[in-house]
Amino acid sequence: MKSYFPILSWLPAYQSKLLRGDVIAALTVWALLVPEAMAYAGIAGMPPETGLYTAPLALLAYAIFGTSRHLNVGPSSTVAALSFTVVAGLAVAGSDEFILLTITLAIVTGLMLIAASFLRLGVMADFLSRPVLDGFVVGVAISVAVGQIDKIVGFQPVATYDFIPEALLFIRDIGLIHWPTFIVGMVSLGLLFALHKFAPKVPAALVVLFLAIIVSTVFDFEAFGIHIVGEIPASLPPFGLPEGFSVAKMVSVASGAVGVALVAFAESVAIARSMGARFGYEVRADQELLALGAANLGAGFSGGFVVDGSMSKTAAAVESGAQSQMVSILAAVAVLVTAVALTPLFYNLPEATLGAIVIHAVWKSINLRKVGQYRDITTLDFVTSVTALVGVLLLGLLQGLLLAAFLGLAALLFSTKRRNTSVLGRVPDTTVYRSLENCPEGETYPGLLILRFDGTLFYANTPDFISAARQAVQTAVPTPKVVLFDGESMNDIDATATIALKEFQAELKQADMELRLARLKTNVMTIIQRSPLYAAIPAEHYYLSVQDAVDAYLAEYGNQE
Repeated sequence: MKSYFPILSWLPAYQSKLLRGDVIAALTVWALLVPEAMAYAGIAGMPPETGLYTAPLALLAYAIFGTSRHLNVGPSSTVAALSFTVVAGLAVAGSDEFILLTITLAIVTGLMLIAASFLRLGVMADFLSRPVLDGFVVGVAISVAVGQIDKIVGFQPVATYDFIPEALLFIRDIGLIHWPTFIVGMVSLGLLFALHKFAPKVPAALVVLFLAIIVSTVFDFEAFGIHIVGEIPASLPPFGLPEGFSVAKMVSVASGAVGVALVAFAESVAIARSMGARFGYEVRADQELLALGAANLGAGFSGGFVVDGSMSKTAAAVESGAQSQMVSILAAVAVLVTAVALTPLFYNLPEATLGAIVIHAVWKSINLRKVGQYRDITTLDFVTSVTALVGVLLLGLLQGLLLAAFLGLAALLFSTKRRNTSVLGRVPDTTVYRSLENCPEGETYPGLLILRFDGTLFYANTPDFISAARQAVQTAVPTPKVVLFDGESMNDIDATATIALKEFQAELKQADMELRLARLKTNVMTIIQRSPLYAAIPAEHYYLSVQDAVDAYLAEYGNQE
């Protein structure tokens, strides 16, 4: 039960000393979430109050099922935009059908993520290497920060653009800056950084947010043309399935839900693992699929839209002292109370201050040194990390993620293809056989060529191995009578490799040579026994050790010197 419900492990052991930090962090998340959720509802094409409806059950579900102590889930600009893209192709934005399909998309996305959890597809996250993951996170952080520029400068380009064109348009139209808004945004940002540096224990985001509300109320910022959050309708979420929900509706959004689920999971697990590495605990990818799926079901059942892990709110919570998922539970309660009674509190909040809080929250994640560190380790890791970062910025989050995943797989295939084939010799006065390249004093036996392949022998690297084996046979002096393959370092083999070995054995036989095998792992031997290769090599030419094979060769042919 505890493996499926992590809350059963951490909640009974919860210590009161953690409560202060969690309460402050929950208030920070609440203060960020309420106005952000309203804004993201607009991005998703939903009524503003649905942003509040989306959060409570999603937060509670993740607190129950999640394995990250710090991840906060909820509405985000990324999945909100993806939701709009999926549903806009099926219904008119703002219509009842559009709202129904958006809620349905959240439910279908949740079901897909839960199904993926039980199918143990969390392994997909393992194909995102650390360099790819770091590049992806930095790219997302930059995208989030740039997405807040319009709130700081007080104007938005005429249309919605991709990252680079939008950034260039802001530079081109710099003269359109609304200076009162810009001053509020920069002062807010400056205060956030100053408090973080000189008073790190003070919840900077919370302090700046309420200061901004007070000052905005006193000096009537709205009269100066400074955008404020404005009126937020107050009501409880409409819990339950929406009217008109059906299997046909689920099928209509299913294909789009696949992409949303992939992006939501990748972004969430990237943030969760980043926090896990920072604070020294493990995040289980399969359980994260379940937790994120439950969160999306919760969002759908409360009349909201798709959710995922939030980088900005997670970062803000951590900076405010978050210690556990109690933050999510408290924030869920606070959002419910807000939806019913406290929405007027945020009426005079300047959007520029909100943008500043988001930028400050993700600032630490824009760490280019994380990417640069790989340049001194391996060129391949550096290139994949940079490509993941640039891919997110140039292509968008989904395309950037797919590119990052492809790079991870390509790097894996490339690394597994580049495997050594070594000629072995016996270390003097031992029965140990090592590569002659590393142990040039190793003893060899004329007429016997001993080869070792390091790694899994499969379709991509089999031609390289056969080519290296041929080269070793051609350069051996004298020409070998027996080619002995030491399988100690071979972890696995596929059908292509067994067929290629059989063909190589036939090639050797035509030249009056033999292929023999030694020290094959059980799983490798099992596959060989199922293939034509097994019958092509006599049973007595499979050996438990290289020394046994050498002794058999010497007994049969003697020392040819």
